[in-house]
Amino acid sequence: MSAAQPVGGRAAGPGPARGRPPGDGLAVLTSRLAPPFLGDALLVRPRVLALLDGGVRRAPVTLISGPAGSGKTLLAASWLQEQQARHPAAWLTLDASDDEPALFWAYVTEALRGAGVELAGLEPPARGERVPDGYVPRLAACLLAHPRPVVLILDDADELVTSELTTGLHLLIRHAGTRLRLVLCARADPPLPLHQYRLTDAITEIRGDQLAFTAEETRQLLGLLGVPESPEVAAALRDATEGWAVGLRLAAAALKQGAGAAHLVSRLVQDDGSVAQYLVAEVLADQPASVRRFLLRVSVAPELYPELVDRLGGRGGARILAALARANAFVEPAAEVPGEYRIHPLFREMLEAQLAYQLPGEVAELHRVCAHWYAEEGRDGEALEHAHAAGDWQLVVALVIDGLVVSRLLIREPGSATRGLDAVPADLPGPAAAVVRAAGALSVGRSPRPEDVAAAAAAGGDAAAGLRLRACGSVVAAVAAAAGTPAGGPVLDASARAARLVAQLPDERRPARRELTAALAAARATALLRSDATDAALLEAHRAALAASEAVASRRLSCRCLGRLALLEAVQGRLRRAEDLITRAGPLCGTPDASRAAYSPAVATAAAWVCVDRNEHAEARRWMLRAQESAAEADGPLTAPLLAVLHSRLFRLRHEPAAAEDCLRPHLADAGAPRWVREQVVGEQVRVAFAHDEVAAGVGLLGELTDAPRRALLLARAGLLGGSDAAAPVPAGAELPLAVAVEAEIVRACERADAGAGAAAVAALTRALRLAAPERLRWPFLDAPPQVRRLLRSHPQLGASGAWLAPTSTAPRPAVPLPRVPPDDLLPGAAVPGTAAPVTQALSERELEVLRHLAEMLSTAEIAAAMFVSVNTVRTHIRSILRKLGVSRRNQAVRRAREIKII
Repeated sequence: MSAAQPVGGRAAGPGPARGRPPGDGLAVLTSRLAPPFLGDALLVRPRVLALLDGGVRRAPVTLISGPAGSGKTLLAASWLQEQQARHPAAWLTLDASDDEPALFWAYVTEALRGAGVELAGLEPPARGERVPDGYVPRLAACLLAHPRPVVLILDDADELVTSELTTGLHLLIRHAGTRLRLVLCARADPPLPLHQYRLTDAITEIRGDQLAFTAEETRQLLGLLGVPESPEVAAALRDATEGWAVGLRLAAAALKQGAGAAHLVSRLVQDDGSVAQYLVAEVLADQPASVRRFLLRVSVAPELYPELVDRLGGRGGARILAALARANAFVEPAAEVPGEYRIHPLFREMLEAQLAYQLPGEVAELHRVCAHWYAEEGRDGEALEHAHAAGDWQLVVALVIDGLVVSRLLIREPGSATRGLDAVPADLPGPAAAVVRAAGALSVGRSPRPEDVAAAAAAGGDAAAGLRLRACGSVVAAVAAAAGTPAGGPVLDASARAARLVAQLPDERRPARRELTAALAAARATALLRSDATDAALLEAHRAALAASEAVASRRLSCRCLGRLALLEAVQGRLRRAEDLITRAGPLCGTPDASRAAYSPAVATAAAWVCVDRNEHAEARRWMLRAQESAAEADGPLTAPLLAVLHSRLFRLRHEPAAAEDCLRPHLADAGAPRWVREQVVGEQVRVAFAHDEVAAGVGLLGELTDAPRRALLLARAGLLGGSDAAAPVPAGAELPLAVAVEAEIVRACERADAGAGAAAVAALTRALRLAAPERLRWPFLDAPPQVRRLLRSHPQLGASGAWLAPTSTAPRPAVPLPRVPPDDLLPGAAVPGTAAPVTQALSERELEVLRHLAEMLSTAEIAAAMFVSVNTVRTHIRSILRKLGVSRRNQAVRRAREIKII
């Protein structure tokens, strides 16, 4: 016999085999009477040791049954090493020669004698002789006479195949009573009456799933073998091997030789061949040629259903799988479906490699068989995967159309089933291929070929085509048109035609029908967003699209709709709604801890708009950077002009109208911008002109505004500046957007103040504050004419009701906070470490407020606007702060304040 293998080997212990010839001439190899050498790299696993210890204490028989290399022998040997002083124990490793009863009982007798059992006068029969009928009962009597229970461990017990041996062993178990504890280590269940033992609770079974290593045990084993890895790598390796002991040890050997962990986890069988070699030698080679061929053919399917197995491997496959499962040959029943089996992933990976090598001409046809079977079962994703594997593009296209998989291409991220559908060959003929090519391009964010979109649209209108092809073609054409493909045509008309076709799809395809409907709703919303539709129509379309997207759990569409809807709500002044939408978009579009590009430009621009409107300029700048970084995405052309508006606002706040005008100039010339975007750009340009004292030029731009309330509001502001002779009543009404309604009350207050009606001006400002307070809408008051700012600073009634205007106020914030964005290098950094000298004089509350604004990198003018004080007052506070902190510059003051933890 050879030296012991490291895990679960069949060989005996160390040293040469030695024989002891008893009187009958039988030679007993004492090496088979000792457990294998455990070596230094033995991981003691208390969990499985406790299972075996409990089984030995509780029942006469303990069966350790598992596939090759699962650690059965090591478990029994390590348990024996741990407790040998507590129990008399004997070890016997069986082999194929033990099918001769005389030889088997000679070894059993010798093993028990070595454990201290008194067997005087009991000698086994000579080789070739029949075992006497009274031999086993006499052996049982010797065991009963022993003062303590004896443990007999039979390794490789699946070698017990003859009925004479198993009958005798069963007799020994029955007659030895509590004095024998039999432990059987076997790859396959031995032919003992296990069902009887289970009925009488006389057996403890430890199976492969209990022998499998856990993630923590895997990490410990890797460390013991000299390749410590992170818990994440250990868990991934455990999942790849399903805790198979030999697989883990061979993986550790590959890691020790420098294999990368990520590569090893994904390609464990192919990495160095050691796992594949073990599986071939220990599992596959033991099977008859017909079973080996059967296993190769069925390995193309990850799930082995009876009917599918019959199609792949011929009739009778279920019986073969059941026999392999009983033999622990890396095949096991699936828990979910009766009659279904699964092959261990590593074994299946090896079988697939063997199939490609031995039967290359059958691979494509086997995958094609799987594709058709899954399609018949309505499992389109699995059918597509196998059609891909078969390389049959005609079948792929047919499955996509017939299974309405186009819906998944349009609303979901590419998955294992739909990945690669953008690579349908351009020369594959037919309208169905064109529809799939266009849908595949849209699924990866690429513009489809105009000729494919045209063919899809033509297929949608072809009365001779099947309903599913017509529905898919019309939806793809509508979505492509919304994405801006030249051949797409009018989106709203196309989507209406497509909706009528989708509604005719059969009820059994209801999920796909809902997904196609969601894609059409998103296409309509996208088309309106780039049109001159009214604000009400835009909001209604996007709310409907969001509801449809969430109904089908489409992460892609929901993220897009949430960002755009948040932007629409923000520009209307409904900041809490926008904030809620931005927060909901976070888990779908990315988190602040993810890469900067994770936020869509619409989400980031909406968040920046909210922050500017709330006078939170440091946060606004961070979000604006995020939006600019992702401006190349789909919504970039819409968000770029709005970001320019925000930059212009901040420049105006700093009294830099020339810089503000430079921001807006490129977008003023864009006549193709949608109405709602252009109105923001033109409206901001009018305000810049007013800031330049070019009131007439600003009034001249008002003709470009189609929104009557906004135009009237700006005309009224022009009247306050004395630059317009036209009568401009301030707009009023409950239907006004909140931002317009608040500013209208501010302008009305200016008019009352100029007319000397102070009480009426205060009343108008009070109404404006009441409207803006729930949203914390501060911008209209920062951008208000000087007379309003004076009133807000000086009037006691307004001072109380407008206390929330200061960003540092203690007034309650809205219920849903915006996601926080990590600081950028352009923004104030962390405090400088070190011990700081004490402050010579404490800062006042107003000085602390100014210092916080300095930390947010606000300019003097911005701080004055935020605090409703004059620029000179802010400068006085800054000089006092520098003197008290003992520094000479603003950035030094901020760092000093952080060192002493006063901000």
